[in-house]
Amino acid sequence: MAWWHRMKMLWRNLARKREVSADLDEEIRAYQAMLEDEHLQAGADLATARRLALLETGGAQQIKEEVSDIRLGVTLETVASELRQSLRGLRRNPSLTLLAILMLALGMGASITVFSIFQAALLQPMPFREPDRLVELWETRLARNIDRSSFSLANFWDVHDRNHSFEELAAYRYDNANLTGVGEPQKVSASSVSTGFLRTLGVAPVLGRDFVDDDVRGGSESSVALLGNAFWKQQFNGDANVIGRTLRLGDRAYTVVGVLPRSHVWLNDQIYIPFGSGPNMNRGSWEFSVIGRLAKGVSLEAASIDLEQIAASLDQEYPQDNKGMGFLLGSANEWVARTNTRLALWVLLGAVGLLMLIACLNVANLLLARGTARHREIAIRAALGADRTRLTRFVMMESLLLSALGALLGLGIAFLSLRAMQTLQIQGLSRLDDASLNPWVLGAAVFIALMTGLLAGLAPAVHVPNGAITGFIRDGERQTGGRGANRLRAALVTGEVALSFVLLVGAGLLIRSFTELVNVNHGFQSENRMLFSVNMPSSYWQDDSGKQFIDRLLGQLEALPDTLAVGSISHRPVEGGNPGMSIATHATTADAAASHWAGWRITSPGYFRAIGLPLLRGRLINDQDLSVWRPRDKATPARHVVISAALAALLFPNEDAVGKQVVLWKGQSNLNAEVVGVVGNNHERGLADNPALTVYIPYGPGALTSEFVIHTRGNPSGLAPIIRSMVAGLDPRLPVADLRSFDDIVHRSVSPQRLNASLLGVFSGMALILAMIGIYGVLSYSMSHRTAEIGLRVALGASRSSILRTTVVQGMRPALPGILLGAIAAWWLSQAFANLLFGIKPFDPLTYAAVTVLLSLTALAACYLPARRAMRIDPAVALRAE
Repeated sequence: MAWWHRMKMLWRNLARKREVSADLDEEIRAYQAMLEDEHLQAGADLATARRLALLETGGAQQIKEEVSDIRLGVTLETVASELRQSLRGLRRNPSLTLLAILMLALGMGASITVFSIFQAALLQPMPFREPDRLVELWETRLARNIDRSSFSLANFWDVHDRNHSFEELAAYRYDNANLTGVGEPQKVSASSVSTGFLRTLGVAPVLGRDFVDDDVRGGSESSVALLGNAFWKQQFNGDANVIGRTLRLGDRAYTVVGVLPRSHVWLNDQIYIPFGSGPNMNRGSWEFSVIGRLAKGVSLEAASIDLEQIAASLDQEYPQDNKGMGFLLGSANEWVARTNTRLALWVLLGAVGLLMLIACLNVANLLLARGTARHREIAIRAALGADRTRLTRFVMMESLLLSALGALLGLGIAFLSLRAMQTLQIQGLSRLDDASLNPWVLGAAVFIALMTGLLAGLAPAVHVPNGAITGFIRDGERQTGGRGANRLRAALVTGEVALSFVLLVGAGLLIRSFTELVNVNHGFQSENRMLFSVNMPSSYWQDDSGKQFIDRLLGQLEALPDTLAVGSISHRPVEGGNPGMSIATHATTADAAASHWAGWRITSPGYFRAIGLPLLRGRLINDQDLSVWRPRDKATPARHVVISAALAALLFPNEDAVGKQVVLWKGQSNLNAEVVGVVGNNHERGLADNPALTVYIPYGPGALTSEFVIHTRGNPSGLAPIIRSMVAGLDPRLPVADLRSFDDIVHRSVSPQRLNASLLGVFSGMALILAMIGIYGVLSYSMSHRTAEIGLRVALGASRSSILRTTVVQGMRPALPGILLGAIAAWWLSQAFANLLFGIKPFDPLTYAAVTVLLSLTALAACYLPARRAMRIDPAVALRAE
């Protein structure tokens, strides 16, 4: 237990100093008394014995100092003493202290905020068992230019049963349903999953049980459901008695058997319903997402070989649907954040790293200038016996103190920033709500603070005087630190300017890209348009009741006084789903490679006018056009479709597409149709995507629309209660959901790009201010120590303009190389995030020219104030002060 004894001694030395000192005094006195007794017994008188005892012990104070220098805990006492001295020194310079803390706090606050988001999105493990074994699967038809598609139900079960590489496979299909009988009717996400879905993910319900095969009994019909965690808490207040409760979804009743754990990936829907395999499953409709858990010891390469063999067998067995099929495997890493989101987070993390480095350089410059002014104080400490190690530690202590205080304030800034960002609905950041000041983030904050303190204090520590201290003591604060210190300060400014240039170029590129994005020709109009959803139960799809409901609702909306146009579509533009089909011209149906992949939408006749999508050739869909999903014989009219201009150019280059025949769902349903019109291109899949290749299909029985758009003369936001009343009057079981303006939908669709541009713009603005402070600080400090020199020049006839010119040249000398170095670094680094740019190249001359001008003007402004002060120096006052 020697360590326990040492800890007790350390505590006694630190916490009970008076008692330790008194004990040491008593020991010294006892020892001296013993020596006196020895000399008395040897025949010396009392005075002589006392004198000899004092000579032998060397003096009580000297012994106490020697003992103090070697006792346990002396280093901590020394550090504490230096800490108190550093605090007193910082209090004597409140302006410098507050400026340094503020600069560091802004940099650290930004760094901690971005790292919190980065850690939640990319570093925090997914809440699944052994997530490295999870993969996602897609079907492919490379010969038909389909490199990634969902699974058909029949193909999923075949792969599920035949594979030898997966511990478990599961399928998932997103869907909606109307929940009734629990308050007001509401639209909920009611997704269908195979019974092994939770086992594949490696999670278990927090209440109740998982799905079992008996829940589906050889078919896709089921009467049980699992609740999502957030929905359970919101709808049922987290009631544990929800198990066994009956919910009515559309036309069917379901019994709740369990509640899922909380997750932002795969388990964030509201209700889950199981399905199983059965006879006559569809092989031509690709609707299901598939995930798998690799068996232990099986690699992605081995699983791919296994799937290739299954694909070959399915190709031979079902050539009509599976000709040329293959499979694609993808890592689960993409589930939380897609490639561009990951790239954006890395760019932001690099940006705050640069900002933090700029803040470090600026604080280092301030401390270096202050340290130079304190050479006399430090030299006196050296003369009194302080060695270089202790002096360096003394200088570094101030930097670490500033960094610690900046970190505390930075944590507060980060906390508020995270809360503000979490109120925004930013697409692509599914785990933003998980970002917090957790132990990992706090550990990163401590590390950032420590590294910041060391980096900021490194330059002042290197320039601690070593030897030749007489000059420092004599000259005092007139000493400017010599050429070495001046060059170091200039180099730090050059570094600040270079890093600022890099940040400004990055922000400029993203801002220019965002401007190009929001100003792109949408192809549609969003002003004064309102969108809302009405989800219809399955019974509406089985007869004419669904179309009759849509017709009546559209008619009532058209009758409103301020209505200009109304329409409906199967999938909401910009943020809705994107079902696809393989399409080819009738003349090339034998050539599989001649087909193309296009999206399809079911639309009402008024939809094109409602969103301002122009007709280029032919005609639009009208009430006489029938749904394409019907048998065709000699007595049945031809199927009619409208296609986008981009698709028309792809299918019929240098020809008019109107009147031409196409094959829809080639290789699947193979439906013949006639193109009756061509409409303008639009970015309905998002502004950053290419104009959509789209086929517009007439609505009708069995081909219903669920998204409605109304165009009004003014702001349509006041129509919400009227729309709800109309729908309730037609069918009180149908809820109105997702009622928002089209402008809001478009605005939210570019939220990731807006976030990137905004954050990088803020960081670069902060960097610009820090660079300006750095240039101003160095030049102002230099001018304050050249007062006598400037006064002498003026006395000898130097003009004020020459003083101004000299001062500005001196200030710009470190800035110009920084601009050049920054331009080179920015050109090299901007290649890394080219995928985040829209409409511009990584080397954008306008951006680089604007940044060069902005930084140059900023540097000139930073030079002007010290130069103006130098011009006003009175020679007589300056020489008298000297």
